[in-house]
Amino acid sequence: MDRKIQQTQLPKGAKIYLPDEAAQKRRVEAELCGVFRKWGYRDIVTSAYEYFDVLAQGTDQELQERMFKMVDRESGRLLALRADVTPQIARIVATRMREEPKPLRLAYLTNVFRYDEPHVGRYREFYQAGAELVGLPNPEGDAELIAMTVEGLRALGLERFQLDVGQADFFRGILEDLGADQAKVRELRSALGRKDVSALERIVAALGAPAAVGELLLALPGLYGRGDVLERAERLVKNPRSEAALANLAEVYRLLTAYGLADSVLLDLGEVSGFDYYSGVHFEAYVSGLGAPLAGGGRYDHMLARFGYDCPATGFAFEVSRVLLAIENQGAAEPAPGPDFFIIDFTADKTRALALSRRLRDLGAAVARDILSRGLDASLAYARQQRARWALVIGEPGTDAAEVRVIPLDGKGGERRAAAAEILADPARHFPDMGGTRHA
Repeated sequence: MDRKIQQTQLPKGAKIYLPDEAAQKRRVEAELCGVFRKWGYRDIVTSAYEYFDVLAQGTDQELQERMFKMVDRESGRLLALRADVTPQIARIVATRMREEPKPLRLAYLTNVFRYDEPHVGRYREFYQAGAELVGLPNPEGDAELIAMTVEGLRALGLERFQLDVGQADFFRGILEDLGADQAKVRELRSALGRKDVSALERIVAALGAPAAVGELLLALPGLYGRGDVLERAERLVKNPRSEAALANLAEVYRLLTAYGLADSVLLDLGEVSGFDYYSGVHFEAYVSGLGAPLAGGGRYDHMLARFGYDCPATGFAFEVSRVLLAIENQGAAEPAPGPDFFIIDFTADKTRALALSRRLRDLGAAVARDILSRGLDASLAYARQQRARWALVIGEPGTDAAEVRVIPLDGKGGERRAAAAEILADPARHFPDMGGTRHA
């Protein structure tokens, strides 16, 4: 490979966000964090790396194998970049926050690292905005997080979305009746994940399952839809664990209906992804035009016990890069605003330009200055390219240096002149909507 190409090549799975992309990313993160705050969630910040053996306590084996690892030079112990935030928060609650009143409502905005083949909307470093609700065992906690997910999607301006909601214990109850070994369970899960009915029929026949269990297994891919799914499943289920799971899901669905969200939710009792991670209700959020989920989460009541603290919990996270793809696909992206003011100064001493810049920034406006020496037309072209709202021209040849030429660059209003001293004395009178809707 050419050496120059090697010097500029990114590692596989890495991504750079250029200014417009970065602005959109920040807007998405701010919107989601705003939703979390409105629901009473407080921020928590975790380290990007920890000792591998500590993180491994709360991380499933399959995910452990995809963690980036390195050796700590000081201790010789193996370190790992976090592959999931939830085990970190579980450990923190178990060791540092167990005496705090429950429930705990915690939110985070962070990056996560996983060694994986990059695919739609995800790289090897990706960004999550999520929330964890710790210490609340009842269905209201699950309904709250699903409702927050819907509110987050709406806050981002996304439309045509749906949430697929399942219950991990429903399938576990079927497996207890089946008594199959782990290899057969993996085959079943794979066939269900693909909604492959013919493969499922072949596996069920080979298992020689009792008639009632076989009938329920074969029915799983079709147990998908609105509230009638619960009634159909109730007629088929025969074991106490699945019955309890179904009752739990029914109560969550009732609460979501009370929230007015039933139209956004589809029940899916054949969904078994994330099976090892979740202990009850789990869900994923999809939008039209994007096959990968934008958000996902669920109940993980046994996670904290791995760190010595038996406490129920549930949580979810948005994949920020996938959200950005969905926003682009749905045409909901907003152009990143530029500075409110772009000051073009032809004077030698720059006194008025610097005074105006400082005064306007003190009032919360974004101000950039054209420091290059170039013609007015070139400066205005640059200001428009930067999406500036107003150009303020000082000391233009042939004009009074004490006057400022105000040029609106967004097409709103006409050009005018004003004394620099008057703008300094009362900027709000000259620019009443300064710094208004352009800033998040």
